[in-house]
Amino acid sequence: MLKERSLRACFPTCVFLTTLTVLSGCGERAPSAAEQAAAAAREAELAAETKAREDGKARVEAQRLAALWRYQEATVGGGRQVTAAILSTENVDTDGQGARPVQLVFRDHASWGRSSYLVLQAGDFDCAPRCTVNVTVDDLAPENMAARRPNTDEAIAMFINDAQALWRLTAGAGRISIEFPVKAGGTRTTRFDVAGLDQSKMPGWRAATD
Repeated sequence: MLKERSLRACFPTCVFLTTLTVLSGCGERAPSAAEQAAAAAREAELAAETKAREDGKARVEAQRLAALWRYQEATVGGGRQVTAAILSTENVDTDGQGARPVQLVFRDHASWGRSSYLVLQAGDFDCAPRCTVNVTVDDLAPENMAARRPNTDEAIAMFINDAQALWRLTAGAGRISIEFPVKAGGTRTTRFDVAGLDQSKMPGWRAATD
């Protein structure tokens, strides 16, 4: 009985406190139009700052990729020659004596026509008179392409026969990989970050891709 009387005595007080809590909660006001506008403006400002940072990073990366290419125009062998060249992303050991860069060159010569070739700084290609190389564009399946090693000691070069096809692959890629045989044994793979290619520097080649 004592416990029951205590609970009854407490009941009105509990109801009163609960009512105060509910009323207190109901007293919270919604943000004003000015406050909502300020919050929206701050959110837009943060979004603009994020976009500016991302755009800045994209510009820096685009500049880095563009700087990887070297374009030259000269008179060679009595004819006008224009070239676009890029060094491999990583060095490659082609002779067992240490890793060195590999160069990819696209050449447009008034008399010799258009050609594409790899150049080594050491070692040699096992591609005389001809061989096959594997060309991979980004994450696509490799493509077999015919190649040849010219009979010359002026440069350690290997031509990829279908220069126009290689140009088309390069012009639309972020990265290309070329696997080629070497006299030191086996094959080597060289990679090029080609996304910064400026096709306007090689106008004849660009027209061929349209």
